[in-house]
Amino acid sequence: MTGGADVPTELILLPSIAARRGPRGGLELTRKYMTGAAQYALNWPGPVTSLVRLSTTQTTDLDHAEFFPGEAETGLEVRPQDAGAMAERLKNAAAVVALLSRNERETALLCHKIGVPVIFVSEYSPRTERQINASEVTNPLKRFRRNIWLWRTEQIRRNQLLPIAAGLQCSGTPTYDTYKGLCRDTLLFFDNRVREADVIGDAALAAKAEALRQGRPLRLVFGGRFVPMKGVMELPKVAAGLARAGVPFTFDIYGNGPQKEALEARIRAEGLQDRMALRGVLDFDTGWIPYLREKADIFVCCHVQGDPSSTYPEVMSCGVPIAGYTNEAFSGILRESKSGWGVPLFDAKGLGRELARLHGSREDIVASAARARDFARQHAFETTFANRVNHFIRNSRLPEDLKG
Repeated sequence: MTGGADVPTELILLPSIAARRGPRGGLELTRKYMTGAAQYALNWPGPVTSLVRLSTTQTTDLDHAEFFPGEAETGLEVRPQDAGAMAERLKNAAAVVALLSRNERETALLCHKIGVPVIFVSEYSPRTERQINASEVTNPLKRFRRNIWLWRTEQIRRNQLLPIAAGLQCSGTPTYDTYKGLCRDTLLFFDNRVREADVIGDAALAAKAEALRQGRPLRLVFGGRFVPMKGVMELPKVAAGLARAGVPFTFDIYGNGPQKEALEARIRAEGLQDRMALRGVLDFDTGWIPYLREKADIFVCCHVQGDPSSTYPEVMSCGVPIAGYTNEAFSGILRESKSGWGVPLFDAKGLGRELARLHGSREDIVASAARARDFARQHAFETTFANRVNHFIRNSRLPEDLKG
């Protein structure tokens, strides 16, 4: 597993997502996670192994597949449950990567005790966690109890985990702005699975611009999980306002999830069936990305909380600017990229008015599309993961000859 007991070279990943046993005896994980782990392995000067917890249920993600150890040039093992077995498995690691989570407290303290550097990855800020709680928990007492639990979790992060961290990687600006002064080496990154070669080129971007200038109906799109935190039930409200304003548009919605039937019913209730349609789930590389590059003008994003969705840079890489609610993650994207348009959370009418304005201001869309593409290209998949692995390396206990 390593270069020997005295030469720690293994990077161990502790993913936050659990795996389920697949029908062939492998482990079911998301393609997105395994693609990222494989990219780590391309850049890290030694073995890379994921230790995953087992679960009997599947997450709401849309890209599950069954994997076996050794696939994608990265190790894959079931995570030891016993503290002693875990210590034995981790003792020769050059570094361990874990989510900045209450669930990883015991493992982080164990790593600190045995001298293994821990690099945390942070995704949700305290504010975002409260917003997710508000979107998913309707019972006021349960919501209050959950908020108390979240407050205590934040104290664990600040008082127990960050003080022992070798490094911290923040996905998006919300947690970077929150924690950057609490860790000695903090890296900001924007999660993205679009490779540099797949970022829209100048000729294709110019063709989109010319088509926009022809004044045809706006081609609006949304893609993602149909769950409350993604704000999918806001989309028909936005579209209804556009329809009432007499703006010509089409609105394709890609994805799946527990709110699918409610979303379809709301579209029918608003009389939007001729403009707005649920299109199912597309393969990321062969369907979703080509569709965005060729057939979408604006991505409408009504996320009601600030999770650092990879959707932001991924759609921007296709020359598709974003109009949406200014949750703290999208606010950071607006600030860093100078692309897109935002309105306050739950202001569906305001977002509709902004889209109506853009219908008559096509050059605004063209300019924002170019800035979106340029921002996403700076944060392409290969570049982002190379930067992240460099951060792992400098905060690891790899031998100095391998750190160079």
